[in-house]
Amino acid sequence: MRSRWLVTALLLATLLAPALPVSAQQPGLSVAFWRTWARADRPVAEGRAARTWMWGPAPITHVLVEEYDEATDFDGDVLGFRMVQYFDKTRMEITDIGADPVNPWYVTNGLLAKELITGQVQLGHNRFAQAPAARVPVAGDLDDPNAPTYASFQPLMGYQPLPVGMTIIQTIDRNGTVGADQTLARYGVTAAVLVRETNHTVASVFWDFMNARGTVYSDGAFREDRLFENPFYATGFPLTEAYWTTVRVGGVPKRVLVQVFERRVLTYTPDNPPGWRVEAGNVGLHYYQWRYGQLGEQPVTWDTARPEELPYYDAIIPTVFPLAAGLEPLAALLDNPALDAPGWRADIERRLIFLQDCARAMREATPPPTLSAFHSELMVGLELVERGAVRIRRALDTRDPVLLWQGRNDIAAGLRAFANAFERYRNQLRAVPGSEPVVFLAEGVH
Repeated sequence: MRSRWLVTALLLATLLAPALPVSAQQPGLSVAFWRTWARADRPVAEGRAARTWMWGPAPITHVLVEEYDEATDFDGDVLGFRMVQYFDKTRMEITDIGADPVNPWYVTNGLLAKELITGQVQLGHNRFAQAPAARVPVAGDLDDPNAPTYASFQPLMGYQPLPVGMTIIQTIDRNGTVGADQTLARYGVTAAVLVRETNHTVASVFWDFMNARGTVYSDGAFREDRLFENPFYATGFPLTEAYWTTVRVGGVPKRVLVQVFERRVLTYTPDNPPGWRVEAGNVGLHYYQWRYGQLGEQPVTWDTARPEELPYYDAIIPTVFPLAAGLEPLAALLDNPALDAPGWRADIERRLIFLQDCARAMREATPPPTLSAFHSELMVGLELVERGAVRIRRALDTRDPVLLWQGRNDIAAGLRAFANAFERYRNQLRAVPGSEPVVFLAEGVH
């Protein structure tokens, strides 16, 4: 069973999307982005945790295509663009479509705060487009005329770090002027740890949050664990020290501590309820408005003239990609069964949970009438994949190698059904003047 048959190229043409980040159609959510979102934010969405959103309640854009030099396809060949989707708090990215989707780094979140504070739009590992630093408030109301902006913090990137253990009483205003207010010592916030990579310290309240434990959703279940598998996964390294400032929140002035990291801005508001004292700023929203509003870049999404089809493509296309990519390592494990080895069984279980999540994403996607036949064909393939997964689970319980073989064959048949569905859909689109398929599939299944 091989899965790298799926895509030889993405034919993604420009569709002029609204300049505003919120689409008239609610964007869809694919399996890889949903799994990344669900770890920290599903407990918040379902009332199981009282803390800040790390991504946001839902995506605020459709899946977009953005230029990135090193982005690759299933075979590791350079595509030059990657799939991304924006949330209030950040941007999710898939740069290597063919990588193992069970790896937590399959989806990354962009260095958006770094780009906003430096004005350097990253177009590759070592290529940037220079723009002015964003004059957007880092926290609070977007129309606050007095709040510091990302541009306010730019000169502070080169400031020396505070000594570890020092109480933070530094202040900043919109002009980037740094001061000190001794009354702020009453909050007891200190410089907790020096990060040598950027030569800045992390404030104690933020360091506690970055290393906190709580309810997360992972591998199909809610459990208590670290919020982040690595404390810098969500935030990146600090770009500045932490500074106190005053911002308007819902029109009300609030005293907050602000620190800019590579990927996020974290704020600490002592007056908030305990679970919401540390919050992640709306960096994703700020960045989208900056790049696709102030800088005038045009968003590029799925190649279709029908807006009602976009949410379906958001969910389905980036789900089928990692589904195919994830089946190759599963096949390798099934080729060398070790039914009595706990490590082998645990890896198989993780991959079966991933298949389960793929199935959920595909079944929850509601096709518009124009795509109902295509969706029905995909469901035929999905039923085969799910049947194969059931047989493999039974094989784990019974230690029956025949069931493993049957399950493997079912999944292979499901992949062939997916390929046939995409191929027929491509041919139908070609028959319509002016239409182009969303994806171009390799011919044949190996």
